[in-house]
Amino acid sequence: MTNKAAWQVAPDSKTFTIASGPVPNPSENEVVIKVAYAAVNPVDWKLQETPFDLPYPYIFGTDVAGTITQLGNNVTRFHLGQRVLAHCDGLLTQKKTNNAFQEYATTREILVSPVPEDIPLSNAAVLPLAYSTASAALFHYLGLPYPAIQPVSLGKRILIWGGSSAVGSSAIQLARAAGLDVLATVSLRNFEYVERLGGRVFDYADGGVVGRLLEVLEEGDLVFDAISTPETQGACGEIVGRIGGVLLTTSPVPSVGLPEGVEGVFVNGLAPGLINLDVGDAVWRKYLPEALANGSFVAKPDPFVLKGLESVQEGVDLLKKGVSARKIVIEVDGE
Repeated sequence: MTNKAAWQVAPDSKTFTIASGPVPNPSENEVVIKVAYAAVNPVDWKLQETPFDLPYPYIFGTDVAGTITQLGNNVTRFHLGQRVLAHCDGLLTQKKTNNAFQEYATTREILVSPVPEDIPLSNAAVLPLAYSTASAALFHYLGLPYPAIQPVSLGKRILIWGGSSAVGSSAIQLARAAGLDVLATVSLRNFEYVERLGGRVFDYADGGVVGRLLEVLEEGDLVFDAISTPETQGACGEIVGRIGGVLLTTSPVPSVGLPEGVEGVFVNGLAPGLINLDVGDAVWRKYLPEALANGSFVAKPDPFVLKGLESVQEGVDLLKKGVSARKIVIEVDGE
């Protein structure tokens, strides 16, 4: 077996180099995946902007969809040739094989789900990190009941700021599967998209949106900022200051800007596979395979596909500029 990868050769490099990659050999509880598609996430351009302590040269990427080619010891719920999507955890392990922007990738089976035949792998690739991050927010940090195909209503609401984002799209569906009613901020052009996912929509650009949300939200309701810029953290912090609770964010909380008494909590998207394996078991092994198969959970947003590992840098640059209700996906070796 040979492998090819998009390498970040040095911490300050602003482009990827395509070269031979590491030959994968699954450790215990890992699988090897022949990557058909790999998605780009904000962490990829952020790592180029502010280098992380990684063993450079390194390979980036967390989201893959493809077919299983090898099984590690103790892996019994998958078979060779099976179509899967997976969250690669290389930022945790710092193993170069545990990353997405290469022809073959490895990851732990607790972060892998089968993909039904009627879902294109290009669509499946949009899910992994967003799904793990939303799961971490709802089930690890907030301690909500695990998602169910037929959930029991909790009689509570959650605000998801940024409902058309990849994390927001997963969070809306998971929150509903946990029994919550969902309010979501979104641009006017994406109202219908978020409504189809199950969110009650509010225009984030409306100058009075915080007041309108506070007319609906009550003490004990929840807030998750899936965008997490200083501006969105400020708006969500104002709401939490009125209804109580904590503010969950997907990027580090600013040291200033939150109202007095409001606690900001950074959501670690690796929690389901690292900190709380009960969450990983519930959302990756149990809920997602069934929900994808019966259509109660959909792979959204839709992919915007670029061809070849040579296009990884283009994808990273496009994402940094901003995309709406789409996710950039690299075709590595498509179906």
